[in-house]
Amino acid sequence: MFDLIKVAVRNVGRNTRRALITIITVFIGVFVVVGIRGLLDGLQNEIKSGLTRKMHGDIQIHRLGYEDTLEANPYKILIPYSDEMKQILKDTKDVTEVTPRLKVMALLNHQKSQSTTPVIINSFSSQTELQVVPRFRDALLKGKMIDSSLEKEAVAVADDDLGEAKGLDDEVGTRENGASSEKAHPRAVGNHQLMMTPSLMRGLNAEIGDEVVVLLQDKDNMQQAVVATLVGVVDFAMPGAAARMAWMDFGTLQRAAGVQGQASEIAIRIKDTADSEIVRGQLKEKLDKNLTVQTWIELAGILRDSMNLQNVIFNLVLFIVFSIVISAIVNTSLMTVMERTREIGTLMALGYRRFHITLQFLIESAVIGLIGGLLGISLAVAILFVLNKQGLAFALPGQSVATVLYPTIKGTFLAKVFFLALLSALGASFVPAYRASKMKPVQALATN
Repeated sequence: MFDLIKVAVRNVGRNTRRALITIITVFIGVFVVVGIRGLLDGLQNEIKSGLTRKMHGDIQIHRLGYEDTLEANPYKILIPYSDEMKQILKDTKDVTEVTPRLKVMALLNHQKSQSTTPVIINSFSSQTELQVVPRFRDALLKGKMIDSSLEKEAVAVADDDLGEAKGLDDEVGTRENGASSEKAHPRAVGNHQLMMTPSLMRGLNAEIGDEVVVLLQDKDNMQQAVVATLVGVVDFAMPGAAARMAWMDFGTLQRAAGVQGQASEIAIRIKDTADSEIVRGQLKEKLDKNLTVQTWIELAGILRDSMNLQNVIFNLVLFIVFSIVISAIVNTSLMTVMERTREIGTLMALGYRRFHITLQFLIESAVIGLIGGLLGISLAVAILFVLNKQGLAFALPGQSVATVLYPTIKGTFLAKVFFLALLSALGASFVPAYRASKMKPVQALATN
């Protein structure tokens, strides 16, 4: 057996041209597959990180019917959020932090332009929100994040007091040289803070520091208004993120809506090594049956479908690439058998059995697959390592913030590709090897 291996390795070196062609074919196939998978893993990791560490959290808790009722009547789908509820959640294994959120439909009035538009107000507590979704800060285009410690209690304003803000058209004064006076819009300093999306900023022609009024109905259907200062612009740069959304402090919106001790949803962060499905099962056993527990995969929506489609397309590419590799190896192996007919006859005349002939050709193909596979994996991993350290930045269509990918690859996938390359080389050479073993020694020796 050892002698067969030595002869097979020597034959690979002797038949340099055909061996090199086959090695290059395997190398290219493995390099392309590993490279694409590494970039795809980087993209999918960024999608997951964006969802779990920037937007949703790992797990969310809602009341049943949340998605269908939010816009129609957001107060019908509120869930309790008390110290007792918080403690139940944090006592669950692998849960590290929880944060409440409150969402209501409202009208947003920009005082400077007197423009009004409907929005979804999404409120959060800065003390706990950034513990659950620390990459929320990455979505801040300009300005600053809301700081809950700077908020003061909201005061309801009667409807007839919501006229045009005073001083917006007041004259600043007359220049000393007697020139005509100018009009200016002073920057307001409010007790409450608000952030909004870039599309809202453009639509309202607003700037950081402008004063806005949030008009909403509380749980008793009474009109309430909260005057706030625009402090930041947020862009998640991800499909599915609402364009007409603004953010306020959780406590401020709670008081304005009159829903103390309640929230629209609770976002949960779990340990990085934890399984979200297992944690979800534990939470469902503890919570009321009217509450639904959803993992980030369920919340992903179109992004989840996109990742599934990406994996399907990649598997198709994998099949096509290795089909080409196998075809090239079969063609090369057949040509090798034809060129070495007399050698095969000589080996048979010296006492080699048909099994030995087949095994020798298979070992030669295995060596070629081994070399090509290792070279392809080595180069692909080296390039992916460099890209992972530097990051690969590009802007998707419609994004104002560049997405940075950090390509990565799993060791299990590398082992799978290496095994597949080896198996492809062996499978592709089996028919030519079997054909070589069926030759008759006399006919093989007589071949020119």
